[in-house]
Amino acid sequence: MRRTRSTADVAKTPASGRVAAILAAAAILVFAPGIAQAAFNGSDNAQMNVGTLNLPAPTGASVTATCTSPGPVLLITVTSYGNVPRATSYEFTVLDPNGTAVPAAAGTYTTSPAAKGKWTYQIRGLYTVSSTNVWKGQPFQGTVRC
Repeated sequence: MRRTRSTADVAKTPASGRVAAILAAAAILVFAPGIAQAAFNGSDNAQMNVGTLNLPAPTGASVTATCTSPGPVLLITVTSYGNVPRATSYEFTVLDPNGTAVPAAAGTYTTSPAAKGKWTYQIRGLYTVSSTNVWKGQPFQGTVRC
């Protein structure tokens, strides 16, 4: 005698294939984070190359420059270096009427007798990467005549 199963019996007992698929899916979900972590865990070190850095002219810089007689006596004094984002220091430069840079102490330049003509002063923000790599910004500049 042959016994047939009803649809109610089939619904109560899942097929062994469905059970295996469910167990496999559960195992993948449980062990997947460990697999992903092992596959992507690592580190590397490298230098970052920078191609450009734009340092604007200082904002808020202020300089007093006079050339008085007799002499004439030239006096240039930086009263404020202003602000340059990312600058690590500032540079004060004085150019004589020939355009030659002359040594200037930090923030003050004086000479007597001063050469006649137009003197130029500049303040720049500097960004120091290393002792041999210093980036110079745009100048804040002005002139005085002697």
